[in-house]
Amino acid sequence: MTRRLSAMVIAIAAFAGLASAANAEVLTIDGMTPAESDGFAEILSVAIGNFGGSDGRSLAFELEDRLSAVTVSGQPYFDVIGGRSAVQSDATLSGQVTAGVDEYKIVAKRNRCVERGTKDKCLTYKDIDVNCLTRVIDFRAQVRGTRYSDGRSIYTESFPHKKEQTVCEGDEEDFAYSESVIRSMLAETADAIRNDLAPRQYRLDVRVLESRKGMTKAQSNLFKAAVKMTKTNPAEACRMWDDAAQNGLSHVSLSFNRALCAEQRGDLDSAMALYDEADRLAPGKYEVADSLQRAGGHRQAMLEWELHQSGMAENRN
Repeated sequence: MTRRLSAMVIAIAAFAGLASAANAEVLTIDGMTPAESDGFAEILSVAIGNFGGSDGRSLAFELEDRLSAVTVSGQPYFDVIGGRSAVQSDATLSGQVTAGVDEYKIVAKRNRCVERGTKDKCLTYKDIDVNCLTRVIDFRAQVRGTRYSDGRSIYTESFPHKKEQTVCEGDEEDFAYSESVIRSMLAETADAIRNDLAPRQYRLDVRVLESRKGMTKAQSNLFKAAVKMTKTNPAEACRMWDDAAQNGLSHVSLSFNRALCAEQRGDLDSAMALYDEADRLAPGKYEVADSLQRAGGHRQAMLEWELHQSGMAENRN
């Protein structure tokens, strides 16, 4: 699975968790997704270099704002250097950005009134040929990150966007304002680059598993009590599940919930091991697959953050 798809899976899992939070017992997870590109893990300072093309300067400004705002655990992630500066950065971002607007005439079928009665009430509608104008906004940004120490390219990406809109005679809609559309494309591109270069923190509510099928009555009662405890004392719920495991209970719901507990307290190795255990007990369960993906991404992000912090410490010394 690609890094971009991994981020998408995490986003879907977060949405699902938030959607279920109001109606079910949950555990709140604080985590972090890794940067989509790992080339900037050791980069502490970034210069916003030359961005050519009709909209290059606008993207440069957007990038400076986005990257300056990146924080992890309350600490700025990058020292962003905009414009010309005597300070040498660890890496420089540069690129080319162009946006064009083309229009062409077409004839298209549209449902129109062809017969009217009294008080101008339409009696008959029919699909007829009408003259239309199609407007295409074609946007493309090519971005490169170059490391100062050896001059090597550590990030290269292309960001194409296209918006096509057709307006015909008799339509009530009008064309979207082209400059507004291009600004939106610039913002989306800057957001994507920010996510490529730096990790993102998140907080989400993940629903615990409640199925007790296959448990004895005593095990079921204890497990159910722990599920209810998540609303008032999550730590006690986790302790109860650990006790159940020590007493020999083996069940996918138990392994999954214990994994959530480990993930919640930041013990990602234990969380991954318990999610693997849950996957062996119930292969293919989507809650387990999503959580394995999420916890794995968090662990990768923490490794990158530790690498970044070690560079920050060396820089201070």
